[in-house]
Amino acid sequence: MAKEIKTADLRSAMQQLDPTTYQEIRESYYRIADNLKPLADALEKADADQGGNAGPLLDEHFLFLQMYDLLRKSSLGVVV
Repeated sequence: MAKEIKTADLRSAMQQLDPTTYQEIRESYYRIADNLKPLADALEKADADQGGNAGPLLDEHFLFLQMYDLLRKSSLGVVV
């Protein structure tokens, strides 16, 4: 129930924005949403391609994967 209220509040706040700001937020959200997981996957693959022990590329992979998980928790994608 709390998530539905949060989403409704966010939707209401977004609807109050001027169209240009709304569109900027929407486009920025989708640029991030569309590219964050592929970036994390590419870092993981690049690390594996280097062989050996896990290195800094895999560390970065895990950071971007955490960002992706947080993005999925956001209600913004439902609203825009």
